[in-house]
Amino acid sequence: MTRPARQPAIGFAHRGGALQRRHQNTLTAFRRSWVMGATGIESDVALTADGVPVLIHPGIVGRFGRPVSRLRRAQLPGHVPSLEDVYRECGPTIDVALDMTAPAAVDQVVRIAREHGDPSRLWLTYWRLDTVTRWRRSYPDVRLVFPTLLIRTASSARRAAELRTAGVDALNLYHRTCTPARVAVLQDSGLLVFGWGARTGAAAARILASGVDGVFCDDTAGMVAALEADGRRRAAAAVSTAR
Repeated sequence: MTRPARQPAIGFAHRGGALQRRHQNTLTAFRRSWVMGATGIESDVALTADGVPVLIHPGIVGRFGRPVSRLRRAQLPGHVPSLEDVYRECGPTIDVALDMTAPAAVDQVVRIAREHGDPSRLWLTYWRLDTVTRWRRSYPDVRLVFPTLLIRTASSARRAAELRTAGVDALNLYHRTCTPARVAVLQDSGLLVFGWGARTGAAAARILASGVDGVFCDDTAGMVAALEADGRRRAAAAVSTAR
């Protein structure tokens, strides 16, 4: 049975939706995007030496390029937010997509989402299916996302079945491969579909036009405008279908 696209699609502010690199993955950027209307935020996660999940890319800071895993929370620059900081600032209803570049952080990430947010709005992205399968057994209340750069339409249904068996909820497609036909096949197989890689609102609008369930974009203002237009289009299509 065909499953209709999510109503409405989630708009994830990529790295907080900050167009300038120095503002990316900062609490200011996350707060700004949330106030502007982004329904979700995206970041990489790292785990400090004292066990605090922080949102940072690529996870190396300090004068000597020391990994976050070797630094305590108090040793990090002040602009690096913890996951708990983001929930406290943006509220418990925000969708949070985390690229699990530090898979060891998963226990703490899930614990914080359960305490301060909504675990059903926590989207953990990781590329190893064996790890994802374990996470599904351990954390049944969170969402799991598999990233991909290229997937062929002809093999989409088979690949989707493999991902669903592993416990994956959503497939994250590169924006240039988000075609209506490919998205529909994946959704019919039971997966949500996200599109990543949009730099501008125009790119976000093109991704949304393919029927995806969520989009990742650097341009928060442009993305929000695209989401509003797409929401109107989907609502009109639903009314037309119901007649």
